[in-house]
Amino acid sequence: MRYLKILLLIIFLTVSCATTADYTVSEPVYNIISGTVLYPNNLYFPARVRLEIALKERNDNTSAFNEVVSQSIRNPQRFPVNFILRYDKDDISRSKEYYISVELFKENEDIPYLESKLTHLPPLSGNESIIIELERIK
Repeated sequence: MRYLKILLLIIFLTVSCATTADYTVSEPVYNIISGTVLYPNNLYFPARVRLEIALKERNDNTSAFNEVVSQSIRNPQRFPVNFILRYDKDDISRSKEYYISVELFKENEDIPYLESKLTHLPPLSGNESIIIELERIK
């Protein structure tokens, strides 16, 4: 009886170890835009800031911009700052134009201290890399 229990335990362990799960890896649904934000060397750098990076689409009919995705970086220690925007590829339409905007805010302020020019992107393929320079607001 004792040998039967041991034999059943061995068979159970062998069968349970022999089964393998059939996992399938699906294609990621997100694409990325990576880039670098440059800071003007001749300007004062506030101690506490917030960097806002946004991917925007332009509506051809109204010329209005809609935000697709954004990233906020609080208190970057130094520039240049590298960033990665991750977006759902289903949110992108080949018939629309896309832009990147970057704004730098001082702590507790809603008006940007510095900003970039609106940067037009080529048709998005999912692995874009760009360099953006911040400028003083005029």
